Amino acid sequence: MTLYALTIFTSAFLLFLVQPIIAKQILPWFGGSAAVWTTCLVFFQSLLLAGYAYSDWTTRKLAARRQVALHVVLLAASLVSLPIIAGTDWKPAGDEDPTWRILGLLGVTIGLPYFLLSTTGPLVQAWFARTFPAGTVYRLFALSNFGSLLALISYPFVFEPWITTAAQSWGWSAAYVAFVALCAVSAAYSLRGRNAVDAHEAVTVPNEVPPPGPRDYVAWLLLSAMGALMLLAVTNHITQDVASVPFLWILPLMVYLVTFILCFEGRGWYQRRIFIGPLLVIVCALAWALHEERGIMDIKEAVPLSLVGLFVMCMFFHGELAAGKPAPRYLTSFYLMVSLGGALGGIAVGLVAVKVFNTYYEFGVGLVVTLLIAAFVTRLMHSAVPMLVLAAVGFTGYHVYAYIGYLAKDTRVMTRNFYGTLRVKDIGADDEKDAVRRLMHGVIMHGEQYRAPERRGEPTTYYGATSGIARAIKALDGSGMRVGVVGLGTGTLAVFGRPGDIYRFYENQPAGGGRREPRVHLSRGQRREDRARTGRRTARHGARAAAELRCPRDRRVLERLDPGPSHHARGTGGLSPTR
Repeated sequence: MTLYALTIFTSAFLLFLVQPIIAKQILPWFGGSAAVWTTCLVFFQSLLLAGYAYSDWTTRKLAARRQVALHVVLLAASLVSLPIIAGTDWKPAGDEDPTWRILGLLGVTIGLPYFLLSTTGPLVQAWFARTFPAGTVYRLFALSNFGSLLALISYPFVFEPWITTAAQSWGWSAAYVAFVALCAVSAAYSLRGRNAVDAHEAVTVPNEVPPPGPRDYVAWLLLSAMGALMLLAVTNHITQDVASVPFLWILPLMVYLVTFILCFEGRGWYQRRIFIGPLLVIVCALAWALHEERGIMDIKEAVPLSLVGLFVMCMFFHGELAAGKPAPRYLTSFYLMVSLGGALGGIAVGLVAVKVFNTYYEFGVGLVVTLLIAAFVTRLMHSAVPMLVLAAVGFTGYHVYAYIGYLAKDTRVMTRNFYGTLRVKDIGADDEKDAVRRLMHGVIMHGEQYRAPERRGEPTTYYGATSGIARAIKALDGSGMRVGVVGLGTGTLAVFGRPGDIYRFYENQPAGGGRREPRVHLSRGQRREDRARTGRRTARHGARAAAELRCPRDRRVLERLDPGPSHHARGTGGLSPTR
């Protein structure tokens, strides 16, 4: 028992420790966006599915000795991948889809070790059930999730502040070698004496129960998919619409793992009649908060609300999942469906939603679907309960619809790509002197421009005439100044260009993936002498697209970049405050 428990704990710890380690290595290469972490989660969920499928197939189809022999060979082969240091050849050049490059990088760097770590949980549990038929096998699943949680908690406090990134990679690689030895010993132990029989036969003997039906498989798939979907949806919500804080994206994953531990630990932490009330309240509160006060809540309120909401929703999903778990005879099939659901939920948010939606609609849609599932599972309870659930569905649906309407109101363009969402929004009537056109990244303003032609050249927001950067530029008297600006935003700093100056804007997200020449407004009657060109470069700070503006010599001020819809939809970003 101890050997199996130690093997599962070690594999789970390494499985989730490698996630922030590798994400930190590649994060600067792709602009520091939280989307890097979301894409990594899609990879991890997908490879977890592959590992569970391997465990299920080898347990059902291979004799015990052949299964062990195959696994030991793969463990030895995975050592070739060490150390887990991403090759610099994978750095982006600027003209590719970051999503596929990240997935390829992860596959080459940690693919086989991560795959084998992901097989350990279900595989060792099958070995345990073969060795100890009367044992409580699902407690090992809770132990696995505890090891994963401990890795995530320890990384930002124990590893990241004190150990260099390279040392982290080498240390993890050394620990993985120890895991390979431990797993090989566990595999050999499972073959001892009377236990050296077919794995599936050994697991099935003491558990003669009816097999799961199609309804069970659908329930496992749907509940696990919704848990993963809401994990990524909440992660996107708090990192894009609330705050961009280092390691903030780890908190939702920790909450997600805690719910797995509590629900599968075996002591009945989840009870439907207790959790259904808080579920209705928290989902309605999350839907209301989407658009209340323009969708901007204080971070001290928004983050706890989102995390508590994720906890309650995942307790509901995973609690119902644990309530429907099969006998150990079918555990590898159960884990396969759970991992398939997790992969589908991750793909839905990390890959599909980015292409289909023009903003983060999946969070609101997920809230409504959560309550619809709750309505189904409570249909046999007291009639008042499903009625309350349906009322909550209506309340949530109304506020999600209001949120979508709020985003669309006075919005000229709304677009989404790997780095986030962008909106170009008009504020004020056309004939108002102070009417502006504003660029929004999520709910964060990244610059604005007066719409009145005579005021288009006035600096605004963070870079007004009395700001620090404005004073610094004005203090550098003389022409021919070369200025590099990290982050295009709405191009505000171009206002301060003087005859002969060159302003080069580095932007890491040409929205929509297109190359588009920036357009500029010049004063009436002035010749267009500026030369604007777009190039793609790799810089140390991760900027990839560069637009150079040469200021005309017959005019002191080069006006703002054109606010037209096509420009903001295709050529501007906003991962940093507007320049």
